[in-house]
Amino acid sequence: MRKILFFTILTLLVFSLIACDNGNTNLKANTISETKLTEREQAILTTTANQSFIFDFNVDDKYKNVDLWVEKYESGKLVGKVNDISTEIKNKGTIIFTTSNTIEESNQALFTISVHNDGSTAAGSNQETVPKDYLSIVSGSNPLDNASITDQMILASICYSSSEDEVSTLSSDFYRDADKHMDELKDYEVVYLLRSEFK
Repeated sequence: MRKILFFTILTLLVFSLIACDNGNTNLKANTISETKLTEREQAILTTTANQSFIFDFNVDDKYKNVDLWVEKYESGKLVGKVNDISTEIKNKGTIIFTTSNTIEESNQALFTISVHNDGSTAAGSNQETVPKDYLSIVSGSNPLDNASITDQMILASICYSSSEDEVSTLSSDFYRDADKHMDELKDYEVVYLLRSEFK
Protein backbone atom coordinates (compact mmCIF):
# COMPACT_ATOMS: atom_id res chain seq x y z
CA MET A 1 0.00 0.00 0.00
CA ARG A 2 2.84 2.39 0.89
CA LYS A 3 4.47 1.76 -2.53
CA ILE A 4 1.21 2.56 -4.35
CA LEU A 5 0.80 5.78 -2.37
CA PHE A 6 4.44 6.72 -3.00
CA PHE A 7 4.17 6.18 -6.76
CA THR A 8 0.86 8.07 -6.93
CA ILE A 9 2.35 11.08 -5.16
CA LEU A 10 5.53 10.83 -7.27
CA THR A 11 3.45 10.82 -10.46
CA LEU A 12 1.48 13.87 -9.27
CA LEU A 13 4.73 15.65 -8.46
CA VAL A 14 6.12 14.91 -11.92
CA PHE A 15 3.04 16.37 -13.58
CA SER A 16 3.24 19.37 -11.24
CA LEU A 17 6.88 19.93 -12.22
CA ILE A 18 6.04 19.72 -15.91
CA ALA A 19 3.05 22.06 -15.57
CA CYS A 20 5.03 24.68 -13.67
CA ASP A 21 8.06 24.39 -16.00
CA ASN A 22 10.16 25.49 -12.99
CA GLY A 23 11.73 28.47 -14.71
CA ASN A 24 14.04 26.27 -16.76
CA THR A 25 12.59 27.42 -20.08
CA ASN A 26 16.01 28.79 -21.00
CA LEU A 27 17.71 25.39 -21.13
CA LYS A 28 20.05 25.27 -24.07
CA ALA A 29 20.23 22.19 -26.31
CA ASN A 30 22.14 19.22 -24.88
CA THR A 31 22.25 20.60 -21.35
CA ILE A 32 21.10 19.52 -17.91
CA SER A 33 20.24 21.63 -14.83
CA GLU A 34 19.27 20.99 -11.25
CA THR A 35 15.57 21.81 -10.96
CA LYS A 36 14.53 24.81 -8.88
CA LEU A 37 11.56 23.61 -6.84
CA THR A 38 8.75 25.75 -5.51
CA GLU A 39 8.01 25.71 -1.79
CA ARG A 40 4.92 23.58 -2.49
CA GLU A 41 6.89 21.02 -4.50
CA GLN A 42 9.50 20.82 -1.72
CA ALA A 43 6.73 20.21 0.83
CA ILE A 44 5.25 17.39 -1.27
CA LEU A 45 8.62 15.72 -1.65
CA THR A 46 9.40 16.05 2.06
CA THR A 47 6.27 14.07 2.95
CA THR A 48 6.98 11.27 0.46
CA ALA A 49 10.77 10.88 0.33
CA ASN A 50 13.74 10.97 2.66
CA GLN A 51 16.07 12.17 -0.10
CA SER A 52 15.14 13.64 -3.49
CA PHE A 53 17.04 15.00 -6.47
CA ILE A 54 15.45 16.47 -9.60
CA PHE A 55 17.09 17.54 -12.86
CA ASP A 56 15.76 19.00 -16.12
CA PHE A 57 17.39 18.23 -19.45
CA ASN A 58 17.03 19.50 -23.00
CA VAL A 59 18.40 17.50 -25.93
CA ASP A 60 18.36 17.79 -29.70
CA ASP A 61 18.27 14.91 -32.21
CA LYS A 62 21.85 13.97 -31.27
CA TYR A 63 20.56 12.09 -28.19
CA LYS A 64 17.92 9.36 -28.45
CA ASN A 65 18.24 7.54 -25.08
CA VAL A 66 19.23 8.07 -21.48
CA ASP A 67 20.51 5.42 -19.08
CA LEU A 68 20.27 6.03 -15.32
CA TRP A 69 21.72 3.86 -12.60
CA VAL A 70 22.65 4.00 -8.92
CA GLU A 71 26.05 2.62 -7.96
CA LYS A 72 26.82 1.41 -4.44
CA TYR A 73 30.29 1.81 -2.91
CA GLU A 74 31.52 0.38 0.39
CA SER A 75 34.65 2.00 1.87
CA GLY A 76 35.45 3.45 -1.56
CA LYS A 77 35.06 0.20 -3.52
CA LEU A 78 32.30 -0.35 -6.10
CA VAL A 79 30.13 -3.29 -5.01
CA GLY A 80 27.42 -3.08 -7.68
CA LYS A 81 24.34 -1.38 -9.02
CA VAL A 82 21.27 -0.82 -6.89
CA ASN A 83 18.97 0.27 -9.68
CA ASP A 84 19.04 1.08 -13.39
CA ILE A 85 16.71 2.09 -16.22
CA SER A 86 17.07 2.98 -19.88
CA THR A 87 14.52 4.90 -21.93
CA GLU A 88 14.09 6.79 -25.18
CA ILE A 89 14.09 10.58 -24.92
CA LYS A 90 13.11 13.54 -27.07
CA ASN A 91 13.53 17.27 -26.41
CA LYS A 92 12.91 18.35 -22.78
CA GLY A 93 12.51 16.04 -19.81
CA THR A 94 12.92 15.54 -16.08
CA ILE A 95 15.03 13.05 -14.08
CA ILE A 96 13.95 12.21 -10.52
CA PHE A 97 15.88 10.19 -7.91
CA THR A 98 14.28 9.55 -4.50
CA THR A 99 14.75 7.33 -1.48
CA SER A 100 12.18 6.55 1.19
CA ASN A 101 11.91 4.14 4.12
CA THR A 102 9.71 1.18 3.32
CA ILE A 103 8.86 0.66 7.00
CA GLU A 104 9.23 3.33 9.66
CA GLU A 105 12.36 2.92 11.80
CA SER A 106 13.79 0.18 9.55
CA ASN A 107 17.00 0.12 7.56
CA GLN A 108 15.15 -0.80 4.36
CA ALA A 109 14.88 1.99 1.79
CA LEU A 110 13.17 2.17 -1.58
CA PHE A 111 15.42 3.71 -4.24
CA THR A 112 13.44 5.07 -7.20
CA ILE A 113 14.72 6.64 -10.42
CA SER A 114 12.48 7.96 -13.16
CA VAL A 115 12.52 9.93 -16.39
CA HIS A 116 9.53 11.96 -17.53
CA ASN A 117 9.75 12.87 -21.20
CA ASP A 118 7.47 13.42 -24.18
CA GLY A 119 4.31 12.67 -22.19
CA SER A 120 5.45 9.40 -20.63
CA THR A 121 7.34 8.25 -17.55
CA ALA A 122 9.86 5.42 -17.25
CA ALA A 123 10.63 4.38 -13.69
CA GLY A 124 12.44 1.71 -11.74
CA SER A 125 12.68 1.03 -8.05
CA ASN A 126 14.59 -1.32 -5.82
CA GLN A 127 14.57 -2.01 -2.11
CA GLU A 128 17.99 -1.60 -0.50
CA THR A 129 19.32 -2.34 2.97
CA VAL A 130 21.05 0.84 4.09
CA PRO A 131 23.59 1.02 6.94
CA LYS A 132 21.95 0.65 10.34
CA ASP A 133 24.59 2.07 12.67
CA TYR A 134 25.61 5.23 10.86
CA LEU A 135 26.08 8.47 12.78
CA SER A 136 25.52 10.81 9.86
CA ILE A 137 24.16 10.88 6.37
CA VAL A 138 25.06 13.58 3.87
CA SER A 139 23.70 14.04 0.39
CA GLY A 140 24.53 16.33 -2.46
CA SER A 141 23.92 16.94 -6.10
CA ASN A 142 25.94 18.07 -9.03
CA PRO A 143 25.65 21.88 -9.06
CA LEU A 144 24.42 21.86 -12.65
CA ASP A 145 23.03 24.95 -14.33
CA ASN A 146 22.74 24.66 -18.10
CA ALA A 147 25.75 22.32 -18.02
CA SER A 148 26.67 20.54 -21.22
CA ILE A 149 25.81 16.84 -21.18
CA THR A 150 28.93 14.67 -20.94
CA ASP A 151 29.55 10.92 -20.73
CA GLN A 152 28.46 9.17 -17.55
CA MET A 153 27.75 12.20 -15.43
CA ILE A 154 27.34 11.85 -11.66
CA LEU A 155 24.13 13.67 -10.77
CA ALA A 156 23.70 12.99 -7.04
CA SER A 157 25.17 11.26 -4.00
CA ILE A 158 24.03 9.87 -0.67
CA CYS A 159 26.83 9.08 1.81
CA TYR A 160 26.62 7.19 5.13
CA SER A 161 29.32 7.60 7.78
CA SER A 162 29.87 6.16 11.25
CA SER A 163 32.64 8.65 12.00
CA GLU A 164 32.24 10.85 15.05
CA ASP A 165 34.08 13.62 13.22
CA GLU A 166 32.15 16.18 11.20
CA VAL A 167 31.28 14.81 7.75
CA SER A 168 30.83 16.97 4.66
CA THR A 169 29.34 16.29 1.26
CA LEU A 170 31.41 15.28 -1.74
CA SER A 171 33.31 18.20 -3.27
CA SER A 172 32.22 19.99 -6.43
CA ASP A 173 35.54 18.76 -7.92
CA PHE A 174 34.27 15.22 -7.43
CA TYR A 175 31.22 15.92 -9.60
CA ARG A 176 33.35 17.62 -12.28
CA ASP A 177 35.96 14.84 -12.50
CA ALA A 178 35.06 11.82 -10.40
CA ASP A 179 37.89 9.65 -11.72
CA LYS A 180 40.49 11.98 -10.15
CA HIS A 181 38.59 12.28 -6.86
CA MET A 182 37.31 8.74 -6.17
CA ASP A 183 39.45 8.68 -3.00
CA GLU A 184 36.80 10.94 -1.40
CA LEU A 185 34.50 7.91 -1.19
CA LYS A 186 36.85 6.22 1.31
CA ASP A 187 35.69 8.68 3.97
CA TYR A 188 32.27 6.95 4.09
CA GLU A 189 31.13 3.42 4.93
CA VAL A 190 28.55 3.40 2.11
CA VAL A 191 27.98 5.76 -0.83
CA TYR A 192 25.25 5.72 -3.46
CA LEU A 193 25.89 7.63 -6.70
CA LEU A 194 23.26 8.44 -9.32
CA ARG A 195 24.84 8.32 -12.77
CA SER A 196 23.47 9.19 -16.20
CA GLU A 197 24.55 8.53 -19.74
CA PHE A 198 22.85 10.20 -22.69
CA LYS A 199 23.23 8.28 -25.97
